[in-house]
Order: sequence, then structure tokens, then C-alpha cells
Amino acid sequence: MRQMWRENPQAKKVMREMQEKMTITPLGTSRIIKRALLLKTGQTTSYGSGSGVDDGAYEIGIAKSYTILTAGQYSGSTNITVNSKTDAHGNACVIDNNTGLMWSRKVSASVGPTSTGALPWTTTGSGGTAEGIFPYVAAANSAALAGHSDWRIPNDLELQTLRDMEAATANPDSTAFPTGWTGTVWSSTTQPSNTANAMATLYGSGGNSSTAKTTANFCALVRGPI
Repeated sequence: MRQMWRENPQAKKVMREMQEKMTITPLGTSRIIKRALLLKTGQTTSYGSGSGVDDGAYEIGIAKSYTILTAGQYSGSTNITVNSKTDAHGNACVIDNNTGLMWSRKVSASVGPTSTGALPWTTTGSGGTAEGIFPYVAAANSAALAGHSDWRIPNDLELQTLRDMEAATANPDSTAFPTGWTGTVWSSTTQPSNTANAMATLYGSGGNSSTAKTTANFCALVRGPI
């Protein structure tokens, strides 16, 4: 399949353009990156036919790469408590070597209105009874989860960088992110044309959707870039 696109004139043209855009140009003693590099989607199977050469054939971008932090490389609390419900979250973290983002390896669990980890974007209740993704991240920072107090909710594009579009589920890398990443996960990004909705990534299908902020979905934690 790769041989097919290497012999395809249009594919060669695209690859040459990509290589030119990804070069680093010297300027005096400094170096300027001409164009930001994009990550691969992870798709390696080509579904194109005839002259149609698709993502799985080109595989353009940088391969995903993670560093899983081991015990001793993080410290602090392992639990997040919201509205008297405790998420035994663990404090294991992973660093995305391409983006510099540090992620908690798990999404929310055991908290929320149904104690499943699903939380609304819009905060419900107040004070000690408040529930939602923002009280959740506030509790993580208050507890200094994994020794850090600058956790936040990832934005829409940050969440999408974790999708593996070769897997049928499009879940993140199962070694780096072993549990919980099988449902819909909130981003911190509001849909501009309907501010009652926010964007969410649908791990399990690879989709991305605008969802009512009152809906309960899972919550991921990220910090950095570091």
C-alpha cells in the first residue's frame, strides 16, 4: 500500500510540501520553525481506492510518543473528593513527548450524581455539595494530586490529540492510558454558536460532539505544557 502512494505523483507532491514546511531555517544564531508540526492520527490502514490516497496511506505527521512516570517521579495525594464522594484516582501520570502535556492516566470515577464518574459541565449545587467538572479539578488541585496544584480541564484540541484512529474504538494508547477512556470526555471548550453546549470527545467511536453542558460525561485532567 505504501508503495502505491510513493508512486503516486500527487502523493509525492504532498510529501515534498510537507517536508519543506517541516524544515527548520537558520537565522543568525537562532532557528525558526517554519510550520508547526502535526501529530499523526494513528491510522495506518488505507481505505482509499483507485487514485484516492487517504490518511492511512500518507501517515503524515509525528508519531505519538509518551513517557509513563513511575513511582518516585510523582508524589502527593492519590484521591479526589467531591461532595463527600471519593475518587481513588491514583497519582500515576504520563507525559506526551510531542505536546509537553502531562496527563493523569485515568478519567473521573466514583463521583458525580450517579457515582460513576460522569459529571456535568455546568456546576450543580454549591459549597460542599457542588458537583461538576470544575469542582472536580478544583478538588484535584486542593489535594495536590500527584504533587501538583495546576491541573485543568483539557481543551477540545488537546483531547483530540490522544485519539488513536487505527483502533476501532479510537481510545488513547492503552499502555499510556490503561483505564476508563472508553466514554465521552468533556473538554473545557464551549461551542461558540450555542454556548449552552461544550465540546466533548467520544472515545469509543473517535467522534467529536457538541453536548449540552447539563449532560454528565467523564472528566480528564491535564497540566502544562511543562
